[in-house]
Amino acid sequence: MALRSRAIAKAHRLAVRYSVILTRVAFLGLLLLPLLEPNSFYITRAGRVASPPDVELHARSEIGTAAPEIAPGVTAEADQPPSAADVESPSTDGKVPTLPPADMPTPLLPAQPAEPNASPAESAGPDGKPLPPSKQATVPWTDTEIAEAKAECGRLLANITAVTEELPPAREGICGAPAPRELRSVGESKVKFEPPATLNCPMIAGLATWINDKLQPAAQQSFGSPIARVIGASYSCRNRYGLARAPLSEHALMDAVDIAAFVLADGKVIRVSKGWGPTTAQLKRAAAKASEPPTVNKVKGEKLLVSASKLGANDIAKHGEDKPKSPEAEKEAAAKLALSSFLHHAHDSACEIFGTVLGPDANDAHHDHFHLDMKVRRQQRSLCE
Repeated sequence: MALRSRAIAKAHRLAVRYSVILTRVAFLGLLLLPLLEPNSFYITRAGRVASPPDVELHARSEIGTAAPEIAPGVTAEADQPPSAADVESPSTDGKVPTLPPADMPTPLLPAQPAEPNASPAESAGPDGKPLPPSKQATVPWTDTEIAEAKAECGRLLANITAVTEELPPAREGICGAPAPRELRSVGESKVKFEPPATLNCPMIAGLATWINDKLQPAAQQSFGSPIARVIGASYSCRNRYGLARAPLSEHALMDAVDIAAFVLADGKVIRVSKGWGPTTAQLKRAAAKASEPPTVNKVKGEKLLVSASKLGANDIAKHGEDKPKSPEAEKEAAAKLALSSFLHHAHDSACEIFGTVLGPDANDAHHDHFHLDMKVRRQQRSLCE
């Protein structure tokens, strides 16, 4: 027992001594820490010193040139369901209201491009960094290319009612088009584009068909008023999403347009950001948070059910046994459903005409606009998300 007691006492003294030493070393290290250079500690593996990874920062491009394929932007209400106040009432003076700059499409860098298999631009400057599209060397349009593009415009626009202005061949680095036009309005009712869109003729013909044949009947049926204006952005000499290492955007070829809102003849504004309803990603996040399966209808053709689920029909089912809603609440729900149904119809009908259609369900970058272009793909007819 005596030997055991002495051993325990000796172990205790050693523990106290080493504890004091470690405390002093740690304290000394804290005193020296401010004097060390940043990033002085690296992780060593297999005899090598691994330096910290470089962080690439991407600045947002200005909307003055055009929203990225991505574009229209981030707002505080992006993750909130739309309310009745999101739909403007008709103006009292008979004039069509103008959307404030905050409602124009704004750029957003998404987690991944629409086509992840595409290769980035290969041109690089002397420092090894990729050159922007406007700085990359190329050759001017040939007379043959210009003549063929103008002949195509004659064929495509012969039976299209549109007010356009022919522009000279445009070449900005590798951007531009041989026969661009400025689109000001389409249709007999002269649906205006604000600002006027700089596009090639296939896009102009596609927009005219989409608006006249698909949107105008749907707007008249849903709201009792035709579309008077389209708010969006078009040409922008940049890569996709404005990234340095990404394929060239269709916006750079005057082959794409981003649409953020429609303005009806009675003054009502239909914004994609506020009328679409919760996106598929938002529904999945909400379902995961509530430990419930997401309310997403995958059956094609049942657009009404899709719109209803995105507008809170799941809430109606959840509270189905509650007392009936007031007339005001029912009217508000009907208005939301009409907005969502119209926008979903606009998106789905665009997939029948354009090569690429990206909307709020595509990714967070497109939560507040439709991206439309005429890109031709080999392996698939179109990209519709």
